[in-house]
Amino acid sequence: MTATAKGYPHGKLVVTLLVIACVLAPIAGTAIWINNQVTKTDRYVRTVKPLASDPHIQAAIAANVTRTLFANVDVAARAREVLPPRARAFAPAIASGVHNFVQNATASFLASDQFQKLWVELNKRAHSQLVKVLTGKGGKLVQTKNGQVVINLAPVLARVEQRLHDRGINIFDRLPPATIKSNFVILDSKQLEQGQRGIRLLKTLAIALPILVLALLAAAIAISKRRRRTLLQASLGVAASMAVLGVLLTIGRTIYLDKIAGPNLPHDAASAFYEILVHYLRLGLRVVAGVALVVAAVAFLTGPYKSAVAIRGRLRWDGAAATPFGRWVAERKTALRAGAILLPLAVFLLWSSPSLTVLIVLTVIAVVLLLAIEALGRTPAEYGTPTSVT
Repeated sequence: MTATAKGYPHGKLVVTLLVIACVLAPIAGTAIWINNQVTKTDRYVRTVKPLASDPHIQAAIAANVTRTLFANVDVAARAREVLPPRARAFAPAIASGVHNFVQNATASFLASDQFQKLWVELNKRAHSQLVKVLTGKGGKLVQTKNGQVVINLAPVLARVEQRLHDRGINIFDRLPPATIKSNFVILDSKQLEQGQRGIRLLKTLAIALPILVLALLAAAIAISKRRRRTLLQASLGVAASMAVLGVLLTIGRTIYLDKIAGPNLPHDAASAFYEILVHYLRLGLRVVAGVALVVAAVAFLTGPYKSAVAIRGRLRWDGAAATPFGRWVAERKTALRAGAILLPLAVFLLWSSPSLTVLIVLTVIAVVLLLAIEALGRTPAEYGTPTSVT
């Protein structure tokens, strides 16, 4: 790219705007995800709801509940108290059998519809506290201490105790679930405080950053002397920045599993939690990258490049403006372009709680409108002399 060529005085500025926009694009996407998918209760619950059915999460919670019960009741000692002297040697075996029974009973409850409903309720009740944790404040159901984020499993423990009692296991009846520690550690990191500051900042910039990125891209295209090529470069740059974000999410997964996940959270369970949490962010970056590549392809195909001219010749695109409607579009291209950008932007600004999906859909609409205007409103002379891609 020869941005500093003669007759192109704004070349350096165009490059600068494109670079800044592409650097900010993944940050903007992450900010929208944090604001809409993590800090909004209904969307957060929708995101984590599938975890209730994940076998790795269920196994981790079953082990946690069982470990908590046996940490507060010495089953082997109780067995020795009630067994005759000659049978006391079997107390450890009895304790082991009770342990297996408790874990199986807990797993059975976790696989039930009751737990699915309880999981949703726990997350609804805990989410406001989780937001406080992410922004630097603790709570009752979800707390932060020494860099840890934990979820209190007392309601699950109470349901398991009741199930055991109904099946004749009453050795745990004297344990009040609300008074014993039964925490499910999700995060365990001394760097949590720094993360909280970053999350607060991204949440604050969730609307401003996407608008800034779009404004930078629009400004770069507007002042460029070679707008189509700048659009092509911008689209490829955005797609590349989404690919970088995908790589960072993969690196983040490794960091979370190695340094941030709770010490008692098994690797498979921690992996399931991370993957479900970033699911919509991954989906969003793939959609944005896909749209950017489509825009790049159309920008190339409508350009003066030799291969593009050859393709258009086969598809007979160059005669679009020969129709009355094509001439009407050509005469009003500036106004139509402004409308194609301003209308989706106005909808985004007026939307009460815009999500990543809303932003993507509005962006696609704007791009489709702009491409339609370019395709329908061009005269054969506007394509210029065929050139090669440089």
